[in-house]
Amino acid sequence: MKTTALKALAAASLSLVALAPAAAQESRTVVSYADLDLTSAAGAETLNARLLGAIDAVCERPSVLDIKGNAVWEGCRDEAMSQALKQLNAKGAFHRPSVTVE
Repeated sequence: MKTTALKALAAASLSLVALAPAAAQESRTVVSYADLDLTSAAGAETLNARLLGAIDAVCERPSVLDIKGNAVWEGCRDEAMSQALKQLNAKGAFHRPSVTVE
């Protein structure tokens, strides 16, 4: 029973990895969405908030005066979100019968 629950939790989790500059270490965090209904707006918004929080944890923000550092930080955030969305898509998390465009 525990094994099945662990497999389900692992299947409903994402691993976010941020590749930092060469001198720094790689950072990783896991975001679970097992408790969310991604077909609902509230579930999708909650997952987005979790992803953004995790991305902030793995992509360290530099001083606002560090122009190069801020460019690297933005790239880190973009890459982390891109990888998370690829994982979600590969796991079929976004399979919905329809979407609404407003």
